[in-house]
Amino acid sequence: MRRLLKGRTWRIRGNNAAEASMVVAVAALVLPLLLFAGAGAITYRETRQQADERMARTLDLLYTSVRTTFESEYLVAANVTEMLADVGNAEIRSNEQRIHERLARLIAPLPQVENVWVLDEQGAPLVTARTYPLPAGLNYSDRAYFIAHRDSGAQRSVSQPTRGRLTDLEYFQYSERRLQPDGSFGGVVVVSISPAYFSNQFSRASDAKGFTASIIRADGQILARYPAVGPTMLGPATGFMRTIARLPQEGRYGVDAGAVDGIGRTFVYRKLPELPIYVVHGYANQTIRDAWLARMGSHLIFGVPATLCLFMLAVLAARRAVQENSALAQLREEQVRRASVEESLRQAQKMNAVGQLTAGIAHDFNNLLTGIGGALEMIRRRTIQPSPDVERFIELGRNGVARAATLTQRLLAFSRQQPLQIEAIDANRLVAGMSELLRRTLGEKVRIETVLAGGLWRAKADVAQLESAILNLAINGRDAMPEGGALTIETANAHLDDAYAAANVEVTPGQYVLIAVSDTGTGMEPEVIARAFEPFFTTKQRGQGTGLGLSMTFGYVKQVGGHLKIYSEVGHGTTMKLYLPRALGEADAAAEKTVPPVERVGKGPVALVVEDDPVVREFAVSACRELGCTVHQAGSGAEALAVLEGNADIALLFTDIGLPGTMNGRQLADAAVARRPELKVLFTTGYTANAIVHHGMLDPGVNFIGKPFSISALAAKIKGMGF
Repeated sequence: MRRLLKGRTWRIRGNNAAEASMVVAVAALVLPLLLFAGAGAITYRETRQQADERMARTLDLLYTSVRTTFESEYLVAANVTEMLADVGNAEIRSNEQRIHERLARLIAPLPQVENVWVLDEQGAPLVTARTYPLPAGLNYSDRAYFIAHRDSGAQRSVSQPTRGRLTDLEYFQYSERRLQPDGSFGGVVVVSISPAYFSNQFSRASDAKGFTASIIRADGQILARYPAVGPTMLGPATGFMRTIARLPQEGRYGVDAGAVDGIGRTFVYRKLPELPIYVVHGYANQTIRDAWLARMGSHLIFGVPATLCLFMLAVLAARRAVQENSALAQLREEQVRRASVEESLRQAQKMNAVGQLTAGIAHDFNNLLTGIGGALEMIRRRTIQPSPDVERFIELGRNGVARAATLTQRLLAFSRQQPLQIEAIDANRLVAGMSELLRRTLGEKVRIETVLAGGLWRAKADVAQLESAILNLAINGRDAMPEGGALTIETANAHLDDAYAAANVEVTPGQYVLIAVSDTGTGMEPEVIARAFEPFFTTKQRGQGTGLGLSMTFGYVKQVGGHLKIYSEVGHGTTMKLYLPRALGEADAAAEKTVPPVERVGKGPVALVVEDDPVVREFAVSACRELGCTVHQAGSGAEALAVLEGNADIALLFTDIGLPGTMNGRQLADAAVARRPELKVLFTTGYTANAIVHHGMLDPGVNFIGKPFSISALAAKIKGMGF
């Protein structure tokens, strides 16, 4: 019995050992597999997370680019509508060439705009920026966008891509409804956009195989795509259409086989404001799997020995978790910083584009005002003892011209193209000298306090423009305090470092003089702050503000190399910080000089008037003759040199800067003075360009009179030149 028991006991122990060995073997086999599977799951999650973050950053870049492009289309359409606001279709047809040239200049700096059309109420083209004259028989009344504007009263529309009838190229159109002067439907303003432009832009953002970027209408029509495809409409059962029905603003979705090319992808999208347009970015699922397999291959080669030691694996896993947390924290900080810089850059690009358009409009408008104002003045001089009604109407016209000229100067201030007289000024003295003016302007409800810093540096500024800027800021502060409150004006020395400059586009690190204007008013929402410097943007009621005060201040501060920053909290108030560059080693600001008005120069010099605009040239010639000058005239630089060669008695060259052809006014003056060193030159223009103004500051010794000008102002300028 004992032997049996001993044998049975031995058999039991032998089975336990085998089972234990098997358990160890299985454990030795399964444990690395479990560890590898766990590592694979973690690695896949990390790979997927990195892909998602890359997709989010790429979508931000694509969205910013597309939104900026469409905003430029808004501006082009708005400028064309404003240009033709009071012009009937018959008048547009009769002035087709002139309007065609203006449209061509308008879109010349905008590569994203292929063409601009103006259609009449029947769908016939009136004028276009690319073609003159238009061929007969063209009509676009069958286009879907035209039907939507005419029959449904749609204000805006974005069409599907279609073949052009002039170029046979594929475009899609952004269009706006246009009214006749009597308020009836007058036709459509159409901005043509090439899908190829967006495809080229998207190709630069491509960072992986299977990358796609698209612009899609809310009805599923693909407007542009990279890689490019023909006209494609996504059906209601596609992932895109189902997802935007549930998440109409932004979101993500995945497909196993794409509707366009059959490739499985993950997509992210975002809708443009005010338009049924989506920016969509796709990332191939296979690309994510390939990246994960590559990382897992590395684990197989280098990670297997580490799995033999569970303790070391745990230590490494713990360290990796710490590193991941640190990396994620750094990534979040980088995302926040990048988002801030991208938003600042987008805003700066938008303001620059608006400034270019504004400067062109102001230049053309100044030419018109010069002709109108000159004609009124010549009527007044030629009319002997006018009746009181005639006198009153002439004065009303002159006042209107003066107000319009002030408006164009504000537009030029915003676009940073106004001439400045830069001086080294004492900001404390300037603020103190404005105290009485501010008290009279702001009224008794507003308590004005000034905090002036001791040892304040001198600042670079144009005194008149700076006083106007401070007055504008103070008036805005008063308007934000309808029940009264405190307005504080402070000065201080300030230093803007590299970190601040990196976070704010167009800011140069260095020393500045700070002038801060603070109020205790209602404050501004973030959305209002983002648009505060745009021209004609205002939160005031109609008739209480033009929307140009802050934009003019912004343009002036940028022109002198400074910086303007808004700090505001709703319900607590606003502080406008105006940073002016420090003037190092510059003399005190010169005392103001007054020039007595001069009505007539008597026996005037022999003058050569050079102006390409016939209306302005006629006024300038009449004005010079009114002042006793013998006048020759020319319409271009080459013509002026020929006149100069044939008339040795010409003593004054009075020329516009923006002349047609290869020679502008400054080049003409240089060539003329090289031939006739004793010749005196007087420049004029609606806005100042680099030919006469360096960085917005007049060249020393340059004689300049801005458009529009009066005869008395011209007389004073000629008298001041020694004639």
